[in-house]
Amino acid sequence: MSSPYSGKNRYPILRKAGRIIAKKIAGFDGVVGVLGTGAIGRRFGDACSDLDLIVYARQDAVRNLRKIVSIGWIAYKGIDYDIEVKSFEKAQKAGVPSKLWDQITRWDQQNSQILYDTGGRIKRLLETKLVYPDRERQALMKRYHQEVHEFLVFFPVMWAERGRLYNVIDALNRAVQSIIQWLYAKNRVFEPYIDKWLFFHLETKAIPEASHLDTLTDVYTRPIRNMRDAMKTRQRLLDLCGQIGLKWEVYSIEEAHERCRINWEKVSPETRDVLSW
Repeated sequence: MSSPYSGKNRYPILRKAGRIIAKKIAGFDGVVGVLGTGAIGRRFGDACSDLDLIVYARQDAVRNLRKIVSIGWIAYKGIDYDIEVKSFEKAQKAGVPSKLWDQITRWDQQNSQILYDTGGRIKRLLETKLVYPDRERQALMKRYHQEVHEFLVFFPVMWAERGRLYNVIDALNRAVQSIIQWLYAKNRVFEPYIDKWLFFHLETKAIPEASHLDTLTDVYTRPIRNMRDAMKTRQRLLDLCGQIGLKWEVYSIEEAHERCRINWEKVSPETRDVLSW
C-alpha cells in the first residue's frame, strides 16, 4: 500500500525495530503472537509516529507481560513506544461487533503486519474477526444519515437566521464528518480513528467516492468569510449528497413544521386537549 503523505518516512526503521522486539517478546511464556500496527501496518511513519505493537497472549500471561512491555511514555532512539497486551482467549470469544472488536480496532488490525504468530493462530483470529456484518452496516448508515440531515439541512439555516456564522461553519464541519462516516459504512470499510484519520479511506482511494475528496474538504480549506460563502459551501455539500445517494424526505425547516402540523391533526382528542393552549 503506497502512502499519500509527505515527509520523511521512518517506516523501515520502525518495522526493523518492531521485528526485533517482537522476536524478544515471543520468548516469553504464553505469547501467541505479535502484530505491528500504526505506522508499521500503514507503511508510513514520521516524527509523530509511535512504534505500535499488539501482543496477544494467554490470559494467565497477560498481567506479567503488561508489567514488562506495556509501559506508557517511554522512548528509545527517538522512537516512542505504544505496546498493548491483549488476552487471546478473550479476543477469540468476543463477538463482532463488540467492545473488543469495534470499528477502530478492526481498522487498526486490518492495517497491520503479523510479526510473530504461533501456528497461524493470529492469522486465523483476524480472518474470523475482521468482518463487517450487514446489521452493523445498516445501523451505522442510519445513524450517520440522521446526523447529516441535522447538521447539513437544518442547523446551518437555523444558525444563519440567528446570525451566528461560526455556528454555521461548525455545523458544516460536523456534516462533512458524518457524510464521510456514512460513506465508510456504505462501502463496508472499517471506520478509522476519526479524530486523526477522518479522510483515510478517501486519501488512500479505498472507496469510489474518493473522487469527491476536494468537495468534502472545502469547508476546511476554502475561506468562509461571510454567510454567503457558508451557504455556497453548504449547497455544494447538498449537491454532493444527491450524487452519492444521501437523500431526505424533509429538506427544509418549513417542511418539518408542516409535517408536525399535519401530525397534530392525527393525534387523539385527549392529547390535543392536554397540549393545546
